[in-house]
Amino acid sequence: MKPYTITCGLEVHAELATKSKMFCRCANVPFGDEPNTHVCPVCSGMPGALPVPNQEAIRLTLLLGKALGSTLPKHAKFDRKHYFYPDLPKGYQISQYDEPFCLGGYLPLLNPDGSEKLRVRFARVHLEEDAGKLLHANEKGYTAVDLNRAGVPLAEIVSEPDLHDPADARRFVQELRQLVRTLGVSEADMEKGQMRCDVNISIQFEWEGEMVSTAITEVKNVNSTRAVERSIVVEAQRLYDEWVAGGDVCTRTNKLTASWDETKGTVTIARRKESAADYRYFPEPDMPGFAVWEDTILNPELMSIPELPNERRLRYLAAGVAMTDTETLLASDRALLALDAYLADGAVGAGKVATWFTNDPRFVELTPTTLRGLVTLVEEGAVSINGVKEQFVAVQEAMASVTSVEDVRTRCEQLGLVQIFDAGAVEEAVATVFATNETAVEQARAGEQK
Repeated sequence: MKPYTITCGLEVHAELATKSKMFCRCANVPFGDEPNTHVCPVCSGMPGALPVPNQEAIRLTLLLGKALGSTLPKHAKFDRKHYFYPDLPKGYQISQYDEPFCLGGYLPLLNPDGSEKLRVRFARVHLEEDAGKLLHANEKGYTAVDLNRAGVPLAEIVSEPDLHDPADARRFVQELRQLVRTLGVSEADMEKGQMRCDVNISIQFEWEGEMVSTAITEVKNVNSTRAVERSIVVEAQRLYDEWVAGGDVCTRTNKLTASWDETKGTVTIARRKESAADYRYFPEPDMPGFAVWEDTILNPELMSIPELPNERRLRYLAAGVAMTDTETLLASDRALLALDAYLADGAVGAGKVATWFTNDPRFVELTPTTLRGLVTLVEEGAVSINGVKEQFVAVQEAMASVTSVEDVRTRCEQLGLVQIFDAGAVEEAVATVFATNETAVEQARAGEQK
C-alpha cells in the first residue's frame, strides 16, 4: 500500500467533428493530409485577418455541456490567451477565460450492479482553437510546422480534482470518450490526437506528525487512456521520492509542467507552469460576446440528446445483461443495434444473447426471431450453442425466412442440430458403430487398452 494519497484532475481536449475550422472556412482535416494544405490568412495568423465563429462548434460544445449536466450561462465570450510557440502563428490562442459556454456538471462512474461508484465533477467546458503541430522527424533533419490543425475547434473539458485512483482516472477518460462519440461531438481518436489529456497530479501524506500536500505537476498531452493511468502512478511516486530525498515539492506554489515519455514510462519536468496573469488574457476584440439563450442554435431539434452510455447500461442491466457484456458491446454499433432490436421484439433471455454477441460477433447478423428461437431451444437443452457456431453459415441461410420459434426448431432439426435424448436411439447408434467396427470391439473385449 502506498504511503500517500493521490489527488488528480484532468483537462481533456476533444477536437470537434465540424466540417470547417473554428474561425475560418478551411477544412477541418488535421490528420492524414499533406502538411499546410488546409491553411488561410485567418488560421495562419496573417495581420488584419478577422475570425468568424463556427456556429456548429458552439452547438456541439453546448450539447456536450447539456449532456454533462452543466449550467449553460446566458452570456459567453472569447478571450485571447497569449503564449509563444512555433506552432501558434498568431502568438495567441483564441480561447475562453472567465465566461465559458458551460459551467459545472458531472460524469458518474458505475459499479457492475449499476450503483454509482464515483461522481467526477466538472469545473467548466470551454471552446477554443487548436494549435498547429510540430513535425520533429522529417527527411530534412529539422523541425517543421504543419498548420493543418491550427484553428481546429477544440472543446476543453476541465474536471475537478475528484480522482484518487489511477485506474479510475483511466476509466473516466474512457467514459468521456464514449460519451462524446455517442453525442457525435468528436471522433475522439487518441492515436490521431483528436482527444488528449493534461493530467494534474499532487499527493498528500503524513510526515513527522503533519499532513503534507505537494505542488501540482501538470503532465501535458497524454494521448492514451493507458498513459493517463501510468503517468499518474509514475509522477505520484516521483513526487514522494523527491520529498523523501529533501526536495522542495511541498514548498513550491507554482505548478510544474511536464511531459510523458510512453516508451520509457517516465515523466520529464519541463518548466514552471504559467499562471493566468502570464497568459495576459483579455476579451477577444474582433468578436462580441454571445447571448447564448437568445441564439437559434439552442432550438430543441438541434440540442436533442441521444441515449447516453450510462443510461444504456442501466437499461441493459434491468433486462438481465451483465455489465461486463455491456462494456464490450458499447464498442460495436452493430451489436447495440442488434440487441436493441431483440429487446424491442419483446424477447426474454437478453443476457444470454448479449453473451453470444460478445463471444461471437456473427450472432448480431441473426434476426430477433431467430435469436428468440435459439434461446428457447438452448434453454430446453435441445440445441448446443457450439453446434450453432460450427454450422453458422448454414444456420444463417436456413433462418433467413423464419417467422416463429417453431420455424427455428424445424430448421434446426433439418440441419441436425437438435440433440437426441431418446435412450433407444442412442443404443441403436452404439450398436451400429459396434457392428461396423467388429475388430476393434473384439480387441477391446480381449483387454486391449488402446
